[in-house]
Amino acid sequence: MVRLPLGDMEGKMVRECHVFPCFRVPVFQCSNDTGALDTGTQKHRGTERGQAAVLFAIVLALMAIFTIGLLEYMTTNAQVQDAVAIADLAAHAGAMEITVRPSGEIYSTGEGAAIAERYFRMQAPSHVHFGGASCGLFQGRPGCRVTAMVQSTGYLLPRQWITVNAIGYLANGVTRGDQ
Repeated sequence: MVRLPLGDMEGKMVRECHVFPCFRVPVFQCSNDTGALDTGTQKHRGTERGQAAVLFAIVLALMAIFTIGLLEYMTTNAQVQDAVAIADLAAHAGAMEITVRPSGEIYSTGEGAAIAERYFRMQAPSHVHFGGASCGLFQGRPGCRVTAMVQSTGYLLPRQWITVNAIGYLANGVTRGDQ
């Protein structure tokens, strides 16, 4: 703090200034007791108290919401990736049971869908649910479709069911009878 005497008011006025830069403008008020001038910087300082705490609380709450949302996205994404992998393997296992006759006719018994379901249930963790399996023609090619369902975690947003469809196509010469 630098004390500056100002003309005939020497000792009655105080100016607060930091060395560099000097941005504070003094606020002068008369005191009732002695008639001396007071800078009043302490009175205005009291209204600024707690601003940092409020700002910290707001930023902390926003960071917590962002972190919870990120955690929900990551766990739901991992569960969906599990469902995709399991449904894909089950669909390919079911597709291997499709028979293509020499005439080009696709012969699919219910066995392909049953094998796909069996593969799915053997591998699926508790958060992945079986939705169904069907074998036949998909987009003009022989294959098997398996549907899996996963429920989102629901940490921040409401829980929702996510449906995964995987199609395993029959490759030439890869039926179970050819191996």
